Amino acid sequence: MNKAKQSKPLSGRATATAFRHLLLTPLLLLLLSSALLSQTRVITGTVQSDEENIPLVGVSIQVKGTSTGTITDIDGKYQLEAANDDVLVFSYIGYQNLEETVGERSQVDVSLLSASELLDEVVVIGYGTAERKEITNSVASVDAKDFNKGNVNDPAQLLQGKVAGLSIAKPGGDPNAGFNIRLRGLSTFGANSQPLIVIDGVLGGSLQTIDPNDIESIEVLKDGSAAAIYGTRGASGVIIVTTKRAKVGDGARIDFNSYVATENVAKFVQNSTPQQYLEAGGVDNGSETNWLDMLTRNGLTQVYNLSAYNSIGSGNYRVSVNYRDVNGVALNSGFDQINGRLSLTQRAMNDKLRLSFDLGVTKRNSQFTPYETLRFAIIADPTAPIYNNNNPDDGYWEPNTPEYHNPYAISQEVTDQGIFKTLLGNIRVDYELFNGLSLGAFYSHQYANDLRSQYFSSKTRFTSASGQRGRANKFTEDRKNELFEFTGTFKRNFGKLSLNAVAGYSWQEFLFENFNAFNTNFITDDLLFNALELGLGTAVGSDATAGMNSQKEESRLISFFGRTIFNFDNKYFLSLALRREGSSKFGPNNRWGNFYSISGGVDLVQAANVPMDVLKLRVGYGVTGNLPNQNYEYRTRLSRGSRTFFNSQRYLQGVNFASNPNPNLKWEQKAETNIGLDFGFMDNRINGAIDYYVRNTTDVLQSISVPVPPNFFPSTLLNIGELKSNGLEVTLNYAAIQGPSFSYNTGLVFSTFNTELVTLDGEREQIFIGNLGPPGLNGINVIRVAEGQPIGDIMAPLYEGLNDDGQRIITDQNGDGTISQEDDAVVVGNGLPDFELSWNNSVQFGNFDLSAVIRGAFGHSLVNINRAYYESPAAANNYNPVRTKYYLPELTESENWNSYYVEEADFVKLDNITLGYNLNFSNASVRSLRFYASAQNLFVITGYTGVDPEVHYSYGSVLAPGVDDRNSYFRTRTFTFGINLGL
Repeated sequence: MNKAKQSKPLSGRATATAFRHLLLTPLLLLLLSSALLSQTRVITGTVQSDEENIPLVGVSIQVKGTSTGTITDIDGKYQLEAANDDVLVFSYIGYQNLEETVGERSQVDVSLLSASELLDEVVVIGYGTAERKEITNSVASVDAKDFNKGNVNDPAQLLQGKVAGLSIAKPGGDPNAGFNIRLRGLSTFGANSQPLIVIDGVLGGSLQTIDPNDIESIEVLKDGSAAAIYGTRGASGVIIVTTKRAKVGDGARIDFNSYVATENVAKFVQNSTPQQYLEAGGVDNGSETNWLDMLTRNGLTQVYNLSAYNSIGSGNYRVSVNYRDVNGVALNSGFDQINGRLSLTQRAMNDKLRLSFDLGVTKRNSQFTPYETLRFAIIADPTAPIYNNNNPDDGYWEPNTPEYHNPYAISQEVTDQGIFKTLLGNIRVDYELFNGLSLGAFYSHQYANDLRSQYFSSKTRFTSASGQRGRANKFTEDRKNELFEFTGTFKRNFGKLSLNAVAGYSWQEFLFENFNAFNTNFITDDLLFNALELGLGTAVGSDATAGMNSQKEESRLISFFGRTIFNFDNKYFLSLALRREGSSKFGPNNRWGNFYSISGGVDLVQAANVPMDVLKLRVGYGVTGNLPNQNYEYRTRLSRGSRTFFNSQRYLQGVNFASNPNPNLKWEQKAETNIGLDFGFMDNRINGAIDYYVRNTTDVLQSISVPVPPNFFPSTLLNIGELKSNGLEVTLNYAAIQGPSFSYNTGLVFSTFNTELVTLDGEREQIFIGNLGPPGLNGINVIRVAEGQPIGDIMAPLYEGLNDDGQRIITDQNGDGTISQEDDAVVVGNGLPDFELSWNNSVQFGNFDLSAVIRGAFGHSLVNINRAYYESPAAANNYNPVRTKYYLPELTESENWNSYYVEEADFVKLDNITLGYNLNFSNASVRSLRFYASAQNLFVITGYTGVDPEVHYSYGSVLAPGVDDRNSYFRTRTFTFGINLGL
């Protein structure tokens, strides 16, 4: 077997890692030695109910993170040993858990709140907070203790499988790829389909500016009535991220978290062995090469997080530093990242004035591998050598086959690097004018810079760089997001009526500018992309081998908004919200829009004496919007055209039109009705929520083909098209066992999705998109977009079997004697799931804790392109045939598109399982010490024969889900070992 191996000296990164371990080891030993010298003492106390002030019998009291615990006697009294820095956890069926730090006390008396008071939990909503009982919208909250554990490098991954209606997916294990986030399915196909991200009040914040370790909680505003206060950006939902801050009474504390994770390929695309390849008719080239093995490795990840926080008098601070070193399973893929965050809060003037400041900076260095290395490794000739004559001096072996190149050559001769920097800072001032009325001013600045550098060496035959004797590309972009807001908040009780109102003004400006340059024909490959001026490419004519371009754009939003929440007698609730917003992206005839909501709720336990702990009915209606992705589509824009040689002396630069004017361009509008029911019974041990929604998106933004003339440009961005959708969401939690030494909590999250195209563009009733591409299947569009039909229908002629000659039998739908995609294709699947389900479990037994998340999607299908192209035995003439359970050795035809290559992709996977152990250190030096092991993607149960059955939400367009692209990263499995230390 051919493999390229070479020894390398200890790298700078490896040296730094070894130095970190050298420093950390004696530090941990010193801390542990200090812990062993500390002593405990006897703590006594009484536990009673908060409402009736009666002693509670059998309350569990446990020293947090240890197996030390006891229960109260018939008088509600208890006794156990603990140290100053220990935290006592009080738990009792029907009551809220309570945590108390011992401190200098020898007697700790507490009162427990009834579980029905859980509705008093404070929830972060748009521009403020509200008590859970007052929430009349569909809002989900997930805090740090419920986040997904293990090797989490993207904040979106914390929520995977945790919120009904929220779909988070990333097919494959590429460490540089982001997650697709969909809330309640597809609400647009011409604007942003991802939810609006709000980070500590910053609208449009980037998740890349925060490390997962720094997040305290995440709220998801799911329905229109909750998101309406965000106006033109709330149509796809809102995710509000709150970062960690020091709390009053915390004292000086230090947290250190670290883990190491190893990642490997969970599944390759199945292909033929050398023997099978030859049996299928392949030509023997005299070698035996495992290309997939050569291009992958065991990925290694190291993560270090150190944070310090303190509450001093009327102020507090928290500072953290996070470092991540991530190596992907594909050669030359991964990143290293350092992130720092500072949060300050100061109160003054008898706590009437509150100042807060947040600053986060991130720098990431990424390495990218072309996906084609993995794609070509699947189909590469297993009998071919890496080099001609097995000699590197003779150059790489290359096949004379279309759409196929030596995959190892690509991995070695293509260098692709990125440097990504982000900064997010904000400052807020709040002043309480008088009891109940506060004024606030908020300013934030988010800055991001991307630098992407690529070099294709003179040896590569890959892409357009072939024959260019080296090609270097440089791309850089700056993005700025500046926000100023002024708000007024009023909270006051008037007898049985209480008000929670907020009103404000918002000004936000976005700016980006970029520059790109490339050159070719370099005298040496040694300088890579670091000396573009040394290339001898020419920028003249249509076949330019050198060039550059630049761009600068800006947009602005101005808004006036308000919301009032009415609470009458803690039984009846009403919420009203309005936002009037203007955007520079809209045409001059439609610059301003109104977005509003109304929602109400009734606590049936209080209002109708229903014999349950919680039963609240919610009904809401809201109108939200969506902005164009482009900035100047309402104007006539110009672009660079071809150059013309003029008067035998010089070239003149031509100019083309780039858009048509549309002064009526405006926002998409989504109207949504939500009906919800919150419930809890059996002392609230069983609780949850049910929501049903119906929504309608009109004036969908999309580019439509128009005639030239009279138009300047062949397409125009218009408000035309309509979507409608509905779905059911269920969240169910059950505290099955609650004891002093053993507890078990479980929960289900269930969501259905149904999105239908009502109107496309007013002219066409249906279109076909999702071109499979060359070779052989170019022009085959497999996704139908049709009025009155669901989004994501997969179209293909029906496969019936093989005849005696080994040829496919395809159903002739129209009976014309010929088979074609246009006339004989029928719906054979849909790329979007009917429903998703996740099962969350957590167990605590003694010092051990165990959590597991099992997640699945059902009802979706995938187009397995690898099979469609390469599964035929005839493929051995050019490629290594793919071999799945569907492989037909007797097939005599080459590639041909039909239903045989569309597979049901239902799956159930163990997303995450974590086992932790908490050491018992009852002393003032160590608050907590926990070791844990975690596994992700431990198993996947599916009938799909491709690499990853995850929902594929887009294939060039959000209207084309369900296509498993050939250029994709393999599914991976990860094992993590970590430590959490609190001082």
